[in-house]
Amino acid sequence: MSMEAPQEQRFRPPVTADCPLFSQRLEEHLIAVSRGEAPAKGRFCGNCYHPVARETDRCPHCNNHFVEDRATVDVVPDEITEILRRQRKTESTIVNSFAFLGVLIAVIGGLGVVLGIPYLRDNLLPATIVYAVILLIGVRGLAGFLGGYYGDRIGYERARRATVASWKDFEAIRDAA
Repeated sequence: MSMEAPQEQRFRPPVTADCPLFSQRLEEHLIAVSRGEAPAKGRFCGNCYHPVARETDRCPHCNNHFVEDRATVDVVPDEITEILRRQRKTESTIVNSFAFLGVLIAVIGGLGVVLGIPYLRDNLLPATIVYAVILLIGVRGLAGFLGGYYGDRIGYERARRATVASWKDFEAIRDAA
């Protein structure tokens, strides 16, 4: 019985469930370039644009072989930077929207408590103290919970779907060229 060694995994496209679209290093590089903290030129995988060292012949992120599959490139295409920018903006917008919803619920809920209890409605000082406590706890808690938990999950999922679609469109155009 012969035992064959498993074949080395060949090139795989970046749009898979087990391979994130943007590697951590690529994201850090694109952000640093946008801030003017790093040069735009370098050596990047021609498939997923992960930054790679000069002596590397295979991408550690997507397993692309630079000789047999896609050669390296010197600059990450502007389309990839724009895809990341849209992803981050979508995530940020949704997280902030949910956080502001938490603030709104705390403000309106606090007013409802203060105006709904006859004793507080008739006495300004206790009403102010109760409202302040509700705002301090409610705003921080609800904004953090709604924005940090629900907003983060929903924002990530929505941005991920849009990013995958944009990346596939980019790949289709890139592969056609």
